[in-house]
Amino acid sequence: MERSRRLLAVGTPLVISIRLAIAFLLISLGSVVVRAQEDRDPPHPAHIHSGSCDDLGDIVYPLTDVALATAGEAFGAASAVPVEESDTTIDASLTDILAAPHAVNIHQSADAIQNYIACGDIGGRAVDGKLAIGLQELHGSGYQGVAILDGSDATTTTVTVYLAYPGERGETEQAATSAVVTSPAAAAAPPTTEPTAAPAAAAPTAEPTAASSAQEVPVDIVEFSFSPDPVEIAVGDTVTWTNQGTVPHTATAEDRGVLQSGPISPGNSFSQVFSQSGEFPYFCEFHPNMHGTIIVK
Repeated sequence: MERSRRLLAVGTPLVISIRLAIAFLLISLGSVVVRAQEDRDPPHPAHIHSGSCDDLGDIVYPLTDVALATAGEAFGAASAVPVEESDTTIDASLTDILAAPHAVNIHQSADAIQNYIACGDIGGRAVDGKLAIGLQELHGSGYQGVAILDGSDATTTTVTVYLAYPGERGETEQAATSAVVTSPAAAAAPPTTEPTAAPAAAAPTAEPTAASSAQEVPVDIVEFSFSPDPVEIAVGDTVTWTNQGTVPHTATAEDRGVLQSGPISPGNSFSQVFSQSGEFPYFCEFHPNMHGTIIVK
């Protein structure tokens, strides 16, 4: 017991490093007016992607949503910086994760999952089977944090995420909605906040002049692919994408004035009228390896 107390008091080098990292994060943000503890954000979906924060690939391991703890009683200063947390055990060793580029990516919310707010590349020195990485703010969101990957078990890794927002009260929604998707092909475009509505500037959304002859062509999103692909339609036809999978997807043209669905949640659909001829490649912003083509004749 006495030895345990000494360990808790002193801590292992990794524990000290983690404490210092979190302390440095909070101290560096302490000069900013912060939100009260009771001002709660919606949970933030989180994933481990292949690739890096600059070039995110597919979702490899889903993580538990990052959220403020609701249990227990609040004490101390109401102006303290709230720290949101997530804890997930995934079926992969830390060695396997480090064998290829991966990144921890945090989203704004389930409804605005296309907005990325913080991200950290997985790498560095593992001490006693544990690796701590920083989560950097994305697109002025105001969120920063730390992720700890505990690979002390040979076959699994426990991922604990700590996320803090030091912005001024009432600033959360404004800052988060200014975030944009980080898909490489999408980095220059503003986020789509209404997944069921096509962008107002989309030229192909005009109603065809011969509505009676127009057809609706279905495309299923299943097993991280668009089916059928390619799709050949006539001018004025409608393409309807239906998400048959278990995670959100998008149908996004390389020219977003042609097609930008926003997130299509599992079980939901998105329809687009094409009133101009041409060949329109598109992809999923969440999974850039998913590609399709609409050929309008």
